[in-house]
Amino acid sequence: MSGTEGDVLAWTVRPFRTEPAKGISALVLVAASIYFAARFGGVVLGGLAALILIGGTGPFFVSTRYRLTPEGVEVNSPFQKVKRPWAQFRRAYVGRSGVSLSPFRGRHLLEPYRSVMLRYGSRRESVLEWVARYGPGSGDPAEVGS
Repeated sequence: MSGTEGDVLAWTVRPFRTEPAKGISALVLVAASIYFAARFGGVVLGGLAALILIGGTGPFFVSTRYRLTPEGVEVNSPFQKVKRPWAQFRRAYVGRSGVSLSPFRGRHLLEPYRSVMLRYGSRRESVLEWVARYGPGSGDPAEVGS
């Protein structure tokens, strides 16, 4: 799913497909870490390592669907399901691989847990246009910045 339908921007990002070497390296590192944790720390430590490492790297290996409407933002993947109105976001941070929408006016300790990351995929310009139009600052270029 990729494109715009009226007042909707929808696209899918599959990081593993675009960067398979990085994904294979991560798989090898995760598998080795789990093996050594289980071998030298026992089954419980190995299981805990598996949960933490698979949970942390999992989003890289699955498809994430994004949908932007004039009302809000939707993110859907096996690891994250988010549906929030634009009004909940106070600031947008533009990065190399995506835009982070934060509910805080400035930097905050809870930002990594409360923000929503919109990965560009192949839609960088479209995503930035939508965030500038509907997101924090309502089109004010000073608000949508790094």
